Amino acid sequence: MKDLIQDERTVAQKRKIGSETCSLLLLALLIAILVQQFVLNLPFANYAAEFICFFGACFYLLIRNITAGNDLYSRKNTGYKWVIINSLLCGFTICVVTGIANYTRYGDNTTSSIWLITLLITFLCGTAASFLGFSLIHYLNKKKQQKIADELDEEEDIL
Repeated sequence: MKDLIQDERTVAQKRKIGSETCSLLLLALLIAILVQQFVLNLPFANYAAEFICFFGACFYLLIRNITAGNDLYSRKNTGYKWVIINSLLCGFTICVVTGIANYTRYGDNTTSSIWLITLLITFLCGTAASFLGFSLIHYLNKKKQQKIADELDEEEDIL
């Protein structure tokens, strides 16, 4: 029995190490994409492979977690509060990153009013797109969690 417990701990530790490795690789891919896009100003064709790998892995992790029934929002009663907060943060991040990149490229050629309008439009579009994405994720996650809860209730009713 002691060997079995130790084996389970070893397996869990190996899974944790694999998960951390995956997270580090995704972070490295994201940094590589951002550096190539905004610092080196390379065309998309130069970092398309990293882009496809990063977003493909992110979508895979998201879909697998939802289909496996893992609750993406571990807190109860979060509702759309976190969707709105995440959307605003994502919109702000998009606004800052593109604002800095555009200022380094075109900073001397435009007025501050054009920059503010551009940043406002970028923020609004980024926030709206993020809200749609996070809302879809929230809906799918909530639907799967409800399905699991219903199945558990049915099993309890049968017993």
